Amino acid sequence: MLAWLPACTGGTEEALVVTQVVEIGGEDIEVTRVLQQARVTAATSTPVAGDSELSVLDVGREGNPGTPDPQKGITANEMLLIENLFVGLTRYNQASGVIEPALASSWTVSDDGLVWTFNLREDIFWIKPALPESGALLERAAGTTPYRPVLADDVVYAIQRACRPETEAPDVLVLFIIAGCEAVHSRAVSANTEGDVAQAIGVRAPDDSTVEFTLTEQASYFPAITSMGLLRPVPRELVEPFNGTGESWASAQNIVTSGPFILGPESNENRTVLNRNPYWPDAFSGTVDVANIYWEDVDSAYELWLEKDLDVTPLPAGMREEILADNRLRPRLHLVTNQAVFYLAYNFDSPVFSDPAVRRAFGAAIDREVLVEEVYANRGLPMRHFSPPGVFGAPPPDMVGIGYNADRARLEMRESGLQDCQFIPEIRYMVGTTDLALHHAEIVRSMWQRELGCPEEKIVIEQVQFGTLLASTRPEAGSERPDIWDLGWASYFPDAHNWLGEVLHCRVSENRQNRPCMEADTLLARAAEVHSGDERLALYRQAEGLFFAEGGVQPIAPLFVQGRYVLVHPWLVYQPAHFGGEQFDTYMLNAVEKRLERQQ
Repeated sequence: MLAWLPACTGGTEEALVVTQVVEIGGEDIEVTRVLQQARVTAATSTPVAGDSELSVLDVGREGNPGTPDPQKGITANEMLLIENLFVGLTRYNQASGVIEPALASSWTVSDDGLVWTFNLREDIFWIKPALPESGALLERAAGTTPYRPVLADDVVYAIQRACRPETEAPDVLVLFIIAGCEAVHSRAVSANTEGDVAQAIGVRAPDDSTVEFTLTEQASYFPAITSMGLLRPVPRELVEPFNGTGESWASAQNIVTSGPFILGPESNENRTVLNRNPYWPDAFSGTVDVANIYWEDVDSAYELWLEKDLDVTPLPAGMREEILADNRLRPRLHLVTNQAVFYLAYNFDSPVFSDPAVRRAFGAAIDREVLVEEVYANRGLPMRHFSPPGVFGAPPPDMVGIGYNADRARLEMRESGLQDCQFIPEIRYMVGTTDLALHHAEIVRSMWQRELGCPEEKIVIEQVQFGTLLASTRPEAGSERPDIWDLGWASYFPDAHNWLGEVLHCRVSENRQNRPCMEADTLLARAAEVHSGDERLALYRQAEGLFFAEGGVQPIAPLFVQGRYVLVHPWLVYQPAHFGGEQFDTYMLNAVEKRLERQQ
């Protein structure tokens, strides 16, 4: 078993301790802040900012926390915890959309583009949270114990653990780009022992500070994959004893963490407390010392926000118009988009939609703003191209694509082989079984009637189970394939390859449209090979233009990216997470302004 103990330095620094009483969760808690601490060999602690006011963030979240286990978490709440409690090799910058170093200080790629070598920092540690009875809030944080450094084997074990089928890791298919992972997961190779797994999967640790991945194909976007929660390292010797026991190593009483925050002992089923990690080696770009996450139903959280007991919370359904009518509250309402885009797809073998002018006409006739308003209560942002905000390589929302343009729609129809929608053959429009899916399709059909003059009876809406929709839209489905259908895509990692490449490429993706290859596919293949961020950005945007700009082949008609409304008090400024979990260490909270506002 690996072990690491801090050595005695022979020297100490005098500690400055400030104690104050703050209200957290309705309780008065004595908080001791250590502003300067004794050094620990190889573990330079991050002192809490020396201002006189503790910065306590109060967040409302709907649902339950789930598990913070990196290889098992998948919900938005689980991603939030994993993002703040566990370090990744790389980190996605929510503000810039750029992948940045994290546990890995640098990385290199072999000449053939298949072997990635990550060089790890030696100053990030596994932390065991202090016990509940060991002192006041941040004194407990300061009194936590560094267990040992985060090592290369922790990364290796996380990959091996995710690839093993018995782990049942969500989204594991993303890791199939790592040599051997798919074979182990599908049991195509014998992997009964740890030695078998280590030999089969293309990840190894030549030493404690180096991790080497062998991929199945060139993937310049691989650092975006390594930012995912699924790949966050975990300590082998602390996780394995719980395998098969029915108890989780990631439970509050067992967990060790490595991120910018540690789990607070005050956490319970209604509130999760995250304290700033006193051994985190980097300065926070934000001000948060403590984050309280309250697991509330959305209506209760809204009431708490109105009382200024929460800094940020989701907006209850049906409240948008009321908030917009209030001049004081309107500026505090924000739409946050996520990584789920809904679109209309075309069958290139259809006698109607084999004509690109018809595809462009039908796409330009859809008023996305009206669709989002009437069907989705404005919880979305209209899209003219495919890659949504927050994805590396995505153009700004209004930069590429036609979107809704009634005049353009009519012109395209006149110039098409059909010339007039009155004479189209019957069209099968396949959607899901929900009432919402039917309402969506009916609204879109009415737009085609209004803008293009298409007879309602010629566009037959067919509702099927989701599995049937997927099976019927595969290229090999033949006569079962509809002419058009509705689908959505939620990305696994924040790079345009996960959109343009894995959904639209003529060979890499399933190519449900059965679209022939073209220049855009060559550009996307090139983007997967080059490592210049600027060049990749240009290639992705050029491909979006070939797909969706005037004269584009329009393989799909992007409709909108899903979003949610949140209410934010003005003393909090932050970049919401488009992808992955919220990054509390970047939140700027003015504790003095918050206190004064709450006293009014």
